[in-house]
Amino acid sequence: MKKLLILLFLLLPLAAGAKTTGKTIRKADLTSIISEFRRYDGVEVVNLGRLGTAAVKAVARTAARKDPEMREALDLVRGVRKLTVLEYGDSASDVKERLNNRLRAALQGSDLLMEAKDGNSAMRIYGVVDDATGDVSNFVLHAPNDGALIFVSGTLSADMLGKMMSDD
Repeated sequence: MKKLLILLFLLLPLAAGAKTTGKTIRKADLTSIISEFRRYDGVEVVNLGRLGTAAVKAVARTAARKDPEMREALDLVRGVRKLTVLEYGDSASDVKERLNNRLRAALQGSDLLMEAKDGNSAMRIYGVVDDATGDVSNFVLHAPNDGALIFVSGTLSADMLGKMMSDD
């Protein structure tokens, strides 16, 4: 899973250059599915709303005063308004299968920016790319085999991410 996340962040700038067809992420459907399945054993949900993300950014801004790399990271996530992490890898197989089916249906028709595979694991990356700015909004990472979904509401700067990754 960690390899997939590293690969994702290395390839994200390429995805930002992809042409989009104007499709969107159906946020209400994802929110409904997460709310429905959060009550099952083995399903963990972490929600960071506007207030939570603002608090994290404020703390990070304070820490970034002396760290230029931290300032660049803050520029990357400046437009993030909400973050939801759904982890269901430890749930019962029938729950995992139903959840994957519901998520697949909710994401059907959304722009698939890229898919990264590593053995039996796959990470699908969805989002809406603004052709004018290159920013990615309503960013979704879904790893169905690993039982994980990350949903970022707001915008991520793909150019800044590419710059940060090339500096390392």
